[in-house]
Amino acid sequence: MATRPPGDGLTLHLDALAEDAFEPESVADAPLLRFEAFLARERLFGWVRLEADRLTDLLNAHDGLRLHQATFESLVDGTTRHAADVVVPRSSLIGVSVTGPRGDPALRRWTHSHAAVAQIGDFLLGGYAHAAPGEDPLKTITRRPPMVPLTDARLEYWPGGEHRRTWIGTMIFNRDLADWVRVVTDEELELGLIRPKVTPSAS
Repeated sequence: MATRPPGDGLTLHLDALAEDAFEPESVADAPLLRFEAFLARERLFGWVRLEADRLTDLLNAHDGLRLHQATFESLVDGTTRHAADVVVPRSSLIGVSVTGPRGDPALRRWTHSHAAVAQIGDFLLGGYAHAAPGEDPLKTITRRPPMVPLTDARLEYWPGGEHRRTWIGTMIFNRDLADWVRVVTDEELELGLIRPKVTPSAS
């Protein structure tokens, strides 16, 4: 993890709780969203207000994240730590998820969804990639900027060799870190039939 800001950083101010202070005269200028990101051995999380329509575009436009008031949880033993101010380079992000209201409908375009799975080290990420009608979905994934969104996503990981699984609405994964990416059938995705090509180690 970096100790100095990346050359081009995105700053996010996280909150530990979803509840806001009750201030009848105030109006929030952006929705409060659940932010979660996975590193090789830790999960970081908090609540954030994003004054932008698409987190994917923000992540692809910056080399890293400067986080204020972030909470980190070890994926191995569950212990947590708090960081008042920390920089996380984009190159160390396995995947990022934000749960909350969807982005601006005006920015969406008609696409077809395709089941896809990627392995990044001890992580197996699956979900639906979106491509314009007639486009090859795998080429769309490999040609777009490195942070790639998957909808209806699920994440499997093996911290310390122990298998865990979680379901996530939308996961933006780091294609630059992927050992492999495959377009699969809906059945293979839904039934979890795609397995890691190399069994995750207990190291």
